[in-house]
Amino acid sequence: MSNTQLPFRNRLRSNSYDQAMSSEPSEGKTQNSALSQPKEQNSDEIYLVKWIEFNRERLPILLQNVNGPCPILAIVNILLLRKRIFLRPNATTIRTEQVIASIAEYILQIDSTKLLNEQQANYEQNIEDALAVLPKLTTGIDINLKFNGVDQFEYTRECIIFDLLGIQLYHGWIIDPQDQQLQAVVDSNASSYNQLVEKMIRQKQSDNGNLSRESLVIEQFLEENRSQLTHYGILKLNEAIRDNQLAVLFRNNHFNVVWKNQHQLLLLVSDQGYLNHPSIVFETLTDIDNNSTFTDGYGQVWQRPVTANTTRDRDLAVAIYNEERRQYYQEPPRQGYYYERSSRKSKKKHRNRSLDDDHYHDDCILL
Repeated sequence: MSNTQLPFRNRLRSNSYDQAMSSEPSEGKTQNSALSQPKEQNSDEIYLVKWIEFNRERLPILLQNVNGPCPILAIVNILLLRKRIFLRPNATTIRTEQVIASIAEYILQIDSTKLLNEQQANYEQNIEDALAVLPKLTTGIDINLKFNGVDQFEYTRECIIFDLLGIQLYHGWIIDPQDQQLQAVVDSNASSYNQLVEKMIRQKQSDNGNLSRESLVIEQFLEENRSQLTHYGILKLNEAIRDNQLAVLFRNNHFNVVWKNQHQLLLLVSDQGYLNHPSIVFETLTDIDNNSTFTDGYGQVWQRPVTANTTRDRDLAVAIYNEERRQYYQEPPRQGYYYERSSRKSKKKHRNRSLDDDHYHDDCILL
């Protein structure tokens, strides 16, 4: 089966990388982070609901309605697939404010009675912080990944919500240890994305040859890995994610639901363009070039439905007509009569039946 093309295949450039390349250093700091800049979103925005078959159950997921980072979509879809929150049966839409309220209600219902006193205090503070950042999840949050592990991120207030909900956050932008030159650059005070970009900008105009060469090495790495995914990163993701685990993959400045099924990584298809395709649920994650295929909710490769052949009925009719003609010519001639008139007498003669007889036209199949 040939690979099916997916929408938005050109969304591979990191906005923050482009900003870094066009920015001048300001007091040794940059305003870049490894995600798209948050954009305004109407609190009355509506998400479409798609019902899918997953783990032998009919479950809902919400669909992406705008092209942009939306961590709340990944979070709520995992909670829906885990059956931690629910929608009314056969729901078709849900408002953003309802989504936020559902997540907040679930957070408040988490049992914390078994925690120690000190842990209880920290937990209550985490809940307060998580509830405060919930509205920001509809646009974007600050994520600064680290290149030394698929689960390594700089701690921010926004990351607390993933911990509270028991949702693992991953990325696949890992440097291959065989690239010793780049690894040495990263190990020298540039373990995170922001630090690496700052280092590139700071050393780009340096008179020191070694520093300027390091800057070029960083620039080349960022240029060749705009999708924020490496082959080595996919390998480490497969090692880190458990079979049948649902998690969030931060890639290409987007938050995707990733599911591992029978040693295969699958990304949830949440674009609203697939609302009316219930059998398209996931797409495979096998390489960095987006050579993916669709699968259903069980991880089975999706097959395009066979469309009805518009010529099938016509071909059947022609076959019937030809069979009738064959049978006709194999039958003994039928006798008919006509009168040949002459000046002296009328003579009764036999003749064979003709396909041109008017009474036979009634039996013809018109195509």
